[in-house]
Amino acid sequence: MTQLILFTEIENETCILLVQRINLNKDFYLKLNGPEGKAIHEKNENMDVCVIKECFEEAEIVLRNEKLLKIFEETCYLTKEWIAENCLQKEANYIVTLAMYIHPLEEPPKYTKLHTLGPWHLYKIKDLLKHRNELVPILEENIELIDEK
Repeated sequence: MTQLILFTEIENETCILLVQRINLNKDFYLKLNGPEGKAIHEKNENMDVCVIKECFEEAEIVLRNEKLLKIFEETCYLTKEWIAENCLQKEANYIVTLAMYIHPLEEPPKYTKLHTLGPWHLYKIKDLLKHRNELVPILEENIELIDEK
């Protein structure tokens, strides 16, 4: 599973591009999220390819490999496919690698997934640090790491 942080500077403050999940039937309803997805191993996708593909599918933003930086990676055992709650190996239904990437925001996003995602907005990191409970778990748990980059 991949998570992308698109960042920019506005008035000397770091901002990241996020969208609210609006599908009532999907996990993390109303949580803020960046472009994300999962690599399809049957298609030999690696994490880098996945994050580039998902960013284009969700926001029609083209990433450049030379500016894409992985800042976090962890492999864990899970009982649910999309919820990163560690469990014992014998209880696991999935072995998942979580990876987080950052990339400068160089073009405006497009609103592409009308039924699952709201419009894209820029959020100041300092505000997200105060309201971390509004983020999807991987962002909530790693917002300080993002802020340091």
